[in-house]
Amino acid sequence: MTDKKRIIGERSGAVHGPLLIVLTCVHGNEPAGYLAVEEVFRRIDAEYQLKAHFDFRGKIVGMVGNLAAANKAVRFQKTDLNRIWRPENVQRIRNTNKSTLEAEELELYELIEQFEVLSSNYQSEKIVILDLHTTTAQGGIFVIPSKDEKSGELAQHIHAPVLHGFLDDILGTALHHFSKQNYPNLDLTSLCFESGQHNSPDSINHAVSAIIQCFLAIGGFYPEDIETKHEKLLAGDAASLPKEARLIYSHRIQAGDDFAMRSDKIYRNFDPIEEGELLATDRNGNIYAKCKGLILMPLYQKQGNDGFFIIQDMNEAAPKLYPNIPSSRLNA
Repeated sequence: MTDKKRIIGERSGAVHGPLLIVLTCVHGNEPAGYLAVEEVFRRIDAEYQLKAHFDFRGKIVGMVGNLAAANKAVRFQKTDLNRIWRPENVQRIRNTNKSTLEAEELELYELIEQFEVLSSNYQSEKIVILDLHTTTAQGGIFVIPSKDEKSGELAQHIHAPVLHGFLDDILGTALHHFSKQNYPNLDLTSLCFESGQHNSPDSINHAVSAIIQCFLAIGGFYPEDIETKHEKLLAGDAASLPKEARLIYSHRIQAGDDFAMRSDKIYRNFDPIEEGELLATDRNGNIYAKCKGLILMPLYQKQGNDGFFIIQDMNEAAPKLYPNIPSSRLNA
């Protein structure tokens, strides 16, 4: 896919209400979110044609994150866009002439600029950013909420595993920036939904259902207009997965590491692993699991600085850790 525009499209209901911004292609090689937004808009248009009574509250806007990378179908050009949103970096970029910014810095600048235009023009009672992603590994859908308590509550409505602790480990993400802390005058909530493997048709379907469930949960769609198939699809495909889990270990890749997951076994998201299990190799030799758990997002592409994550299931009897997440055993 080429010639994408920053704004994929937008649809507004007859009644003013919540603003849902669906952010896609923050990593340019993850097209499922983009295609899902187009599909949601097609379905909305079809509903207006098929049902005389159909309408909704508020507005949905689809937006491309890393536009130049998406048009080249690469994760990023110079640096990972979803790792450069630290406050001091954002401030520096916003105070820099656009013509001198590097690739992802310019994307960040324009994303903030576009968000501020959208939020100013629509003056919504509630703004939610749903950041859509996919992974290189097969299997598993999940939600990563921001540290805002409302994000954790909203995540439950998407009917996928809710994973805690990632924003304490992965810094400089769009979720860190688009928060109440940085926009105190807005009722702003953000969350991330991972819909499956990059090029799987199922990932598009999962993302479509996540968009619909999210907008329904914040009062955009009216319940009587939404089929239960979206809830059933997500809940069904997450049935064997933990309801909630926490991050307990992450493996970082440094430049020149020559990291590769082991070649004799292909891991899927949420596959169980044992402490001491061989997972990958790099220039220093074999990499073994530091602890028992479930593997998540094993890296099967060249670009990226995260080799894999290990998460721990939080069973129903365990105390809920959100929002006070304990320190993870990271890079132990």
